[in-house]
Amino acid sequence: MATQGIVTSYFGLIDNATGQLIKGADGLSDTGIYEADGHQDATAEGATQIQIQNLGTAPTLQYSNNKAKRSTKARSYPTAEFTMLDLGFEAKQKLLGKIQTASKGFVDGEKEAHVAAIAVTQTLDKQHKIYYAFANGTMIEGNKTLGTNTNNETDSNDVMTLTTMNPVVDTQFGGEPYQVASDLVDGFTLDALMAETFPGYSKTTSGTGDQG
Repeated sequence: MATQGIVTSYFGLIDNATGQLIKGADGLSDTGIYEADGHQDATAEGATQIQIQNLGTAPTLQYSNNKAKRSTKARSYPTAEFTMLDLGFEAKQKLLGKIQTASKGFVDGEKEAHVAAIAVTQTLDKQHKIYYAFANGTMIEGNKTLGTNTNNETDSNDVMTLTTMNPVVDTQFGGEPYQVASDLVDGFTLDALMAETFPGYSKTTSGTGDQG
């Protein structure tokens, strides 16, 4: 169905061996969840665009007797390109799988970080939310263009692409890399979606978005 706007987005690092949400110093926050919606070092934090591609893959037709009689069923592995107005510096480095050096800079780690994410939009009447949840993937930052200020300010926003893969745990999302959900469906709860997307997630009294 048609949607409008971006409500928020959630990220978490997951263990590539167990699929469990990583919490604390090795994760994105004490709870493991990072909601990109304003932190101390990124008060304008949030996404300006989330471009999701390859939600579906066209089948390959198979022919006999001059007719298309069968098709192969292809599995889709979407990519999600997040353009961020702002994003916490350390959270960004962890999402990209970078590690700290002795001088406290960040370089590519030997192992890629595994990321789970949820992108949230809303219906045209703004009464309901639509969720695109990704169970497992890796994130990269492509190019970065810096520009000089003139009489106007030249901003350079972050663009990061999540490439999805199968869940670490086969039973998660029915073994598929993503799912779509909405509070339009009776019985849906955000907590249940969070728990399925980020295994090991537990609700906190301060809400879902950790401000760590």
